[in-house]
Amino acid sequence: MEPHINALSIEGFRTFRSLNVKGLGQVSLITGCNNTGKSSALDALRLLASDGSLSVIASILHSREEDADEGEESARWTEEEGAFPLSSLFHGFPEFSGDLKPISLSSNGGRRPMELTLTAGWYSEERGDNGSRRLVLQQLLDFGEGDALPALILKGPGGERLLPLPILRRNFPYPHRLRMDAAEEMRLPCQYVSPYGGEQTARLGALWDKIALSDQEEDVVEALRIIDSAIVAISMVGGERPRQHRTAIVRSKTLPRPVPLRSFGDGMNRLFGIILSLVNAKGGLLLIDEFENGMHHTVQTDVWKALFRLAERLDTQVVATSHSWDAIEAFQKAAAEHPSEGVLVRLSRKGEDVIPSVFREDELAVAAREGIEVR
Repeated sequence: MEPHINALSIEGFRTFRSLNVKGLGQVSLITGCNNTGKSSALDALRLLASDGSLSVIASILHSREEDADEGEESARWTEEEGAFPLSSLFHGFPEFSGDLKPISLSSNGGRRPMELTLTAGWYSEERGDNGSRRLVLQQLLDFGEGDALPALILKGPGGERLLPLPILRRNFPYPHRLRMDAAEEMRLPCQYVSPYGGEQTARLGALWDKIALSDQEEDVVEALRIIDSAIVAISMVGGERPRQHRTAIVRSKTLPRPVPLRSFGDGMNRLFGIILSLVNAKGGLLLIDEFENGMHHTVQTDVWKALFRLAERLDTQVVATSHSWDAIEAFQKAAAEHPSEGVLVRLSRKGEDVIPSVFREDELAVAAREGIEVR
């Protein structure tokens, strides 16, 4: 089966001045040393899949503490020196007044070609006689003139949109933030699993509700048996009252009553988040940052096998990152046993550029056998 995305092109985004990766597989693993852009490649895919939605941009900034908070830092959104708080998204952390090149993201060669361009600009507010508000793009290059404010201009399949930067402040009123963006629906179904262990309970609860009492519920239970074969069933409880947390509970043959999933350890919770995200990414993308986090090396091969099997059945393309040799070796073993192609992409630095090297299954098998460094 041809993957949704075969080739990925990234220009001017974060650590990438220019990156072109060709030949992604149904399941792909991106590896490399620190600061080679593994997580940034996943961020680029998230932006593409969502056509640059506000919620995805806010999530990317918040995960790296790049969104301004209230207090002294909030003033940076209106001072000339800090007038471009999204500089972290652009290659080289450029100043707004400099020669700012746009971010260009695209995918081609697969079933779902996509493209997205992000540029910086200025806007001002105009109010009509009836009190309505209209955002007008300005051509000012000097932030000190007039009442212009910084904005992000997004161009993609959904057309051109203007995103005022102040609404990305961490404490900006949330309902207003949502109203400012008309493209919250993913253009390609996409689920992202962060590297920070267990996902937020609220997010996992929403994902569970979408597959409860379906065939995918058994897929999740079967995957959890990779770590503990005595597991019989899993469910989410709580949330009946406002602000009440939801909890995943597990029934096991060896225990007299259901217990919280978190009592089974980090590996079980990590696996639950990965598989639950996968079954919710049917027909789209699953992105896993630092696959191996929390999982002992002895279970990683079986987890990869489950990912290969479910990815093929659910028509989901999986792209994960890792810098662990155990994860790479387990990936190679699983790929060798499954008809869907597994591809490893190694990112390495050469001066200011990041260079991709693509290892297909036969090349990866040789590298693993000969002990060739592919991290």
